[in-house]
Amino acid sequence: MSTPFWAPPPEKYPGRPPAKADVLIIGGGIAGTSLLWHLTNRRVDAVLVEREHIAWGASGRNAGFLLAGVASSYAEAVRTYGREKARELWEITNENHDRMIEAARGQEVGHRRLGTAILPSGEDERALLIESEQLLQEDSFQARWDGRRLINPRDGEINPAAMVGALARQAKPGAIREGVHVTSMTPRARDVVLTAGEDECEAGVVILATNAYTPQLVPSVKIQPTRAQMLATAPESTTTIDIPVYSHFGYRYWRQLATGEVLIGGWRDTTLETEKTLDAEPTAEIQKQLDRAVRELGAKAEVTHRWAGTMGFTESGLPMAGPLEGMPHVYICAGFTGHGMGFAFMTAKQVAEMI
Repeated sequence: MSTPFWAPPPEKYPGRPPAKADVLIIGGGIAGTSLLWHLTNRRVDAVLVEREHIAWGASGRNAGFLLAGVASSYAEAVRTYGREKARELWEITNENHDRMIEAARGQEVGHRRLGTAILPSGEDERALLIESEQLLQEDSFQARWDGRRLINPRDGEINPAAMVGALARQAKPGAIREGVHVTSMTPRARDVVLTAGEDECEAGVVILATNAYTPQLVPSVKIQPTRAQMLATAPESTTTIDIPVYSHFGYRYWRQLATGEVLIGGWRDTTLETEKTLDAEPTAEIQKQLDRAVRELGAKAEVTHRWAGTMGFTESGLPMAGPLEGMPHVYICAGFTGHGMGFAFMTAKQVAEMI
């Protein structure tokens, strides 16, 4: 059974969808609450509806890394997107880190900025990381190869569910409504009609902040649901992990909290096809790999939590942001390819400015 480590925000936002809305946001994760925050600060009347509860999906089930860039190394990103686009992606995610923490406005979200390390899995990845150090420094980013791993000193970590809660807490009364399951949308000349159970809502603009679940509502959207599995231990009496670590081209990752718990996740690369799923239950196969790996890291405390979350992967590896083709008055802010905490706040700002 999936038992997420991060406690959901304590507030409850029960309600039904409004009969009418200027802007309706579907999805209560980091993208949806960021959209609501930006629109509220621009005095746009917006309502957010969530099928379950705030931070229910991957936004409350990830490792809490705040990373610069995309899943691949900077050298790989330069090859894939070009030097200018790669530089832009790193700048946006660095700004995302700063602006999102500022938006929490002093609330406790478990933020630390110890940096992160990328540990190569072999000689090929090692060469890419050494090349990345040079390219990053040439493009005025902080990075250093210490002989064993690439250190990114501006990266950080967070309690992701608490961050979603911090943004949601700043919404106007009635702007968030949980337990609303939108099952269909019908664009019309001037608005969009949405159906949620027995309720209907007429919205001037709809924004899909539904990430991996977007194809359930709009099958034509090419976002691949992808499961990520994790486990956590009870607090360790000693520090076994100095800073958060990524390895194996981003497929494996671990960190230790200030309170001593060790969180470890990934190993999806050992069984890629089975993890292309909306099923958010952990599997014995990957959990066995995590059990072995956490002991190899030196953790001795008992495992207290095992869980999975469903990420949304795009073909480009970049978020989808803007008007949805073929659907008037419908926008999308989704498809973060496992890096929603690193991209969503600034991506939501971009979409809010379009509206």
